Amino acid sequence: MPGNTLIGFEAALQAGARYLELDIQLTADGVPVLYHDDNTLRMSGIAGGLLTRSLAEVKKLRASFPSRFGDHFKDNPIASLFEFCELLAVWPKVTVFVELKRASLNHFGRANMVDAVVKILSAFRNQAVCISFDAAAIEYAQSTHGASIGWVLPEWSAENQARAEALAPHFLFCDMDILPQDDHHIWRGPWQWAVYVVDDPDQALALFKRGIDLVETDRIVDMLRHPLLAERAHHG
Repeated sequence: MPGNTLIGFEAALQAGARYLELDIQLTADGVPVLYHDDNTLRMSGIAGGLLTRSLAEVKKLRASFPSRFGDHFKDNPIASLFEFCELLAVWPKVTVFVELKRASLNHFGRANMVDAVVKILSAFRNQAVCISFDAAAIEYAQSTHGASIGWVLPEWSAENQARAEALAPHFLFCDMDILPQDDHHIWRGPWQWAVYVVDDPDQALALFKRGIDLVETDRIVDMLRHPLLAERAHHG
């Protein structure tokens, strides 16, 4: 199932996911769409930039990942954030982490992108969390709009620990590859920890024992076959 698409998210929800993470870029006319890259080749099989295309032009592309799936999803459309929110409305207990991609933040400006995204998410304030590698962007989302925020750590360092403590986000996201092995070195604060990408159930359970709150996985169906993980998901 192609990731970062409506059909992919709906499948994850049906499988039992109660948290989702999606990636957002802006079209040339400022519309937030579900897209990870700023180039259209990997997802849509057509070389070129995404940020210079209007929504009408983007809607002519497909969210099919042809190098991985061939023609299997050749008719799968790219979704706007507004269309995703129509799905989210059906799942009021689901939390979504909306990643503001740096390419769009740099191209359109932090304020323009954050304002566009938060406006659409305004009806889902209790379900949506704005996240980004760009700490200034999420700081703006919180200070200007009162949004829930999460910071995706660019690296593990004393400098970033100090910045996390000053920012005090609701969530800290960390790549599994940079997470310290020593539990005493994991920063404690007002945030919840989310670690990515974790596709092994035993690894996930070990992380939970270490005090990690959430794990991000590409294999939700396989993970939830484990009874302990299924029970944890059931209880939120």
